[in-house]
Amino acid sequence: MNITELTLDELSKRCKNESISIAAAESVTAGYLQFLLSQMPSALDIFNGGITTYNIGQKVKHLNLDYTDAARCNCVSKNTAQIMALEVAKSFNSKMGIAITGYASPVPEKGVEELHAYMAIALNGKVVHSYKLHSKETSAAEAQKDYALQVVTEVLSYLEGIK
Repeated sequence: MNITELTLDELSKRCKNESISIAAAESVTAGYLQFLLSQMPSALDIFNGGITTYNIGQKVKHLNLDYTDAARCNCVSKNTAQIMALEVAKSFNSKMGIAITGYASPVPEKGVEELHAYMAIALNGKVVHSYKLHSKETSAAEAQKDYALQVVTEVLSYLEGIK
């Protein structure tokens, strides 16, 4: 078993013990977070589903982001991740919502040179944890995978900390 499998196994056990269902909203990871969550043991009992909203229009339509606020930060902020987490939990009738938004490659025209993302966890209708992630990966695909694994690890760490 590799570290990803061990992490997913432990996350599955924690969620089952606490009767936590999960939904995910993502943009920068483009579906990879949902893929990882679907690989958990007992995923059918825990993972309710998710949504990939890759642009501002879809985030506004499906996750109730305010267009003006989202446009101001190119949808990459702690607040955006928090709203995404709350809304995806509601949409999928899940106890926990997990969200991530960020950059998997530099965007020089926006002044983005360092890869970063924001993630948030909502539990029982409240944001309980937010975190800024960084990636040193040199390809967008590897950064997406890196972020998704960081999110899963951060969720597990949060759950371990509440007991």
